[in-house]
Amino acid sequence: MKAEAIEKILSLGVPNQIPKDGKLYVDKIMHVIAPEVPDALACSTLQGLVDLLNGNLEDVKASVDVLVQIESPTRVSLVGRKSDEFGRRQVYATAEYPRACNAFPFGVWHNPENFLIACQMGFQRVMIQSDDGSYAKDLDYVIRAASNIAAESGVTNADDGIAQRVEMRQGVVLKGETTLTPRVNLAPYRTFAEIDQVISTFIFRARPNGNAVTLALFEGDGGRWRLSATAAIKAWLSAQITGSPIIS
Repeated sequence: MKAEAIEKILSLGVPNQIPKDGKLYVDKIMHVIAPEVPDALACSTLQGLVDLLNGNLEDVKASVDVLVQIESPTRVSLVGRKSDEFGRRQVYATAEYPRACNAFPFGVWHNPENFLIACQMGFQRVMIQSDDGSYAKDLDYVIRAASNIAAESGVTNADDGIAQRVEMRQGVVLKGETTLTPRVNLAPYRTFAEIDQVISTFIFRARPNGNAVTLALFEGDGGRWRLSATAAIKAWLSAQITGSPIIS
């Protein structure tokens, strides 16, 4: 009989208990067989998560043994406050911002037409109050600047690392010159629809590409928008949920 077959037969036998130095050992590796945990219910909105909780999903609200965990600006879960006897903490439901919602492609160079379309689709329209009390419409400015560049057939570029000067030939004779604002404040769609989209800073850049120009937006806040989005989600949930801790 082959050695592999012998080892298989021995492994199927009942473990032997061996006492030694006041401790009890077994001669086989033993694994705990834990019962299955139900999969978490999935929804795509914060309101859906609140509705599940208020609907007393799995009686969690009645027993007050659930907390709300904000895992990221795009994911929030209803989680058991206590782990089971196997050390597992049950996730009852999860709200996740749909991946099908197309986000603006930051850090990518676009031709003006594609850039304009992405801007129209990817941002919430907001007005931002300046220090002097006036309101800036940075999204309108970005769209207007991109439209002006796209309408011209010739562009020259001067860049000192802080601001760019883009010279555009208007028609045949007239020349116009505009300075691109290097930093703009925008509110892209990137978290749940129940809250206002977070306004953050972006770097607006243009560069020549043959006889045309390409445009791009780069994130300029180092990812700190995630902290603001998490705080906004917590504030919204706090107004909707009572009796369950909200962890961010």
